[in-house]
Amino acid sequence: MRILYALDTYRPNIDGVAISSERIAQGLARRGHDIAVVAPGRQLNDYAEILEGLPVYRVRALRVLSDRWWMPVLPSGGVERAIVSFRPDVVIITLPFLLSRAAVASARKLGVPVVGVTGTMPEWLLANLPLPRGLAARANPALWRHFAAYYNQCEAVVGVTRTALRLLQEHGLVRPGHVVSNGVSLQRFRPRARDRALAARFGVDDRPAVLYAGRLDAEKRMDVWFRAAAVLRRRHVDAQYLIVGDGSERERLERMARHLGIAGDVRFIGFLTDRDYEHVFSLANVFAIASTAELQSIVTLEAAASGLPVVAVNAGALPELVTEGANGYLFAPDDVDGLAAGIARILQDNRLARGMGWASRLIARQHDIERSVREYERICSSLSGQDAGLRTGWRKYGSQSYGEATRA
Repeated sequence: MRILYALDTYRPNIDGVAISSERIAQGLARRGHDIAVVAPGRQLNDYAEILEGLPVYRVRALRVLSDRWWMPVLPSGGVERAIVSFRPDVVIITLPFLLSRAAVASARKLGVPVVGVTGTMPEWLLANLPLPRGLAARANPALWRHFAAYYNQCEAVVGVTRTALRLLQEHGLVRPGHVVSNGVSLQRFRPRARDRALAARFGVDDRPAVLYAGRLDAEKRMDVWFRAAAVLRRRHVDAQYLIVGDGSERERLERMARHLGIAGDVRFIGFLTDRDYEHVFSLANVFAIASTAELQSIVTLEAAASGLPVVAVNAGALPELVTEGANGYLFAPDDVDGLAAGIARILQDNRLARGMGWASRLIARQHDIERSVREYERICSSLSGQDAGLRTGWRKYGSQSYGEATRA
């Protein structure tokens, strides 16, 4: 099959949607399918390149947030040219934003079936907008209905968790739905001996370590995480705190660490290469996450696959990855003391921590990415025969092309 991913966020931007989409796309390519991506570029014209072995059609875009986010500018023409140039059997879309919406419109016009994958929830958007809390609460259900209407334009919809699919269905989704995990590589992420060279490089000592990996943006609620670290310090729980990743909140969090008196215990590690990222889990004793806007949480899956106990907020889809008392603990949103208590229990009981780590690995095995790739293959294959309109739809476009892709 020929499968085109239409993504509003992709390399070099690093976030859950970009990472999970690329991993599934690479898995489909390994199984012999022709895969390409259309995504925002980094200049005001369309161009093509090859990244990690995949052709990427870049649509003109403008930078909107530091160097991370680039917004497509009138993407309809560029997206349609990408579809006509690649001639896919199926288009896969994720976020309900400009580029993906243009892809849905062009694919429907050309008769190409579309698979929609749940990529975000309104809580993420609202957390990053300067809205009063009451207004944000009123806007949330309206946005969910808007998202459901968007996915109702697809021939099939993939919820990355049962929670993700249920939330859309509760707000009006009527299209056929499938639950397929983002998946995790059980070979890349696995229990490892402590990587002492990596620890030395980042100044991580032999004390117990609490890890967070991911974006440092408002919806991740790292203020709760840092306040819990301060509670643990006041309770004389000896620990250090490793922060992998970057984002708009980093400077504020650095100031917060100093204000709370925990700066000496916190290591802001930033982005890592793939190899270092896979090994950084070996430096931790527990993974903790306070974000309430997770449709799955790839980093939590990676931590579980790496054999770490997990302390997670009881919100979004995180309870699907954490079984209370088995592989970790759940705490209520904004419950600083609850987060601190869960971490303390694990750090102070090595036998409990080991058992929870093995339980995490067993949960992660249910999310083997190879299984997810096969499910996507099955869904796309069931739709790819619906191409009668596609075969006639191309003709008026002739041989439009982005030109030859160059390797980046």
